[in-house]
Amino acid sequence: MFGIYIHVPFCQKKCFYCDFYSIENLSLFDKYIDALCLEIELKIKSLEQVPMVDSIFFGGGTPSLLKPEQLDKIVRTLKNNFDIKEHAEWTLEANPGTINELKLKEFRAIGINRLSIGVQSFNDDELLFLQRIHSAEEAEQAIKSAEFAGFNNFSIDLIFSIPGQTIEKVKRTIDKTISLRPNHISAYSLIYEKGTPLYNDFINGKVKKIDDDYDAEIYHYICESLMNAGYEQYEVSNFALPDYKCIHNINYWKGGEYLAFGPSGHGYFNGERYWNFRSLNKYYELIKSNQLPIEGSEALNNIDLMNESVMLGLRAEGLDFNEFEKKFGLKLELLAGDLFADWQNEGFCSYDNMKVRLNHKGYFICDVLVNQLLKLIDKYS
Repeated sequence: MFGIYIHVPFCQKKCFYCDFYSIENLSLFDKYIDALCLEIELKIKSLEQVPMVDSIFFGGGTPSLLKPEQLDKIVRTLKNNFDIKEHAEWTLEANPGTINELKLKEFRAIGINRLSIGVQSFNDDELLFLQRIHSAEEAEQAIKSAEFAGFNNFSIDLIFSIPGQTIEKVKRTIDKTISLRPNHISAYSLIYEKGTPLYNDFINGKVKKIDDDYDAEIYHYICESLMNAGYEQYEVSNFALPDYKCIHNINYWKGGEYLAFGPSGHGYFNGERYWNFRSLNKYYELIKSNQLPIEGSEALNNIDLMNESVMLGLRAEGLDFNEFEKKFGLKLELLAGDLFADWQNEGFCSYDNMKVRLNHKGYFICDVLVNQLLKLIDKYS
C-alpha cells in the first residue's frame, strides 16, 4: 500500500493539549493552498517513478476549515500528479464546530469518502476543559449531518483520562458513541506534551493527572465496552466494525510508504524517513524558491526496520512469524517462544506457531512488551 498525508496547519482555536503544528491565522489559507499545490508538483518532479496511491489523509490542524473550492484545488492537484486508485480511501479530519450538512455534501462531491470527527467527549464540562469549540450537542449534530450528507464511513475520535473524569462520564461518552454507530472509533489517553499549555499547567500544579491505575481501569472499560458492541480492536487505540479499518493507518503500522506535504509533515519513501520544516514562514520561503521544504531525513538500516516492525506490529494486529522471517531472517517463534508463552499466561496476548497478537491488556503495556522483545532479539541475533 502507499499513502499521502496532507497537513492543514490552521485552527479556529488551538486546543491547549495539542502539540501538532498549527496556527490560528485563517487569513493565510489561500496563500497556503497555492504553496501546498506547488510542493506537490515539486515532489513529483523529484520522483523517478510515480507510485500508485491507496489512501489520502487530510490532517491538521483543522482540515474541515477548508472551503470546498480550496479543498477541490488540492484534490485536483493530487489527481493530476498521482496515479490514485479508483476506490482509494480519502479521509478528512473534521472538527464538529466547523461543519454542516451543506459543506459536507460539497466535500463528498469533491471526493472525500471518509471523515474522522474529533468529538473527544460527550460531556460538556470535559469539552470545556479541553478548550474545544463545540458542545456535546453540536458533536452529535455534526455526526448526523455527516450521515445526512451521505457519508457511510466515518470515525469518531475520543480522549479519555481527562483530569477529574469519572467512570460515569466515560460511560456516558461511550454509550452515546455506540448509539451513534460510527464505523470506526479512535480512543486516546490524554497526553501531556512538553511545550503545550496543558503541560505547563500540570508542571505548575494547576492540573492533576489521572493516576496510572485509574487510567488503566478507564482504558480497559472502553476496550471491553466497544468490543462487546461489535467493534474489533485492531490497534492500541483503534476500533472498527467489520470492513471499516482505516486503510491509511494500517499502511503506517505495516511499515508501508507514504509521502507527506505541508509544514511539519513526516514521510517515508525508498527506505528513508523525511520531515518538513515546522514553520509556515520557512515553508513559504523554500517553496517560493522552488525547493522542497524538507528539514531533514534519515536512512533506515535493517536493524532500524526490524525494531520498527516489532514496535508497529505489536501495537497493531500482531507479528506474523513467516513474514518476519522473510524480511529479517529470524525465527521469532524459536527465539522468543518462551517470552510469548509467558505473555499469554499473564493474559497479555494470543500466541500460536504462526503469530503473536496482543489483547487490550497487552496493548496497555505495549511499550514494556516491545522493549522485552527487542532486548531478547538484540541478545541472541
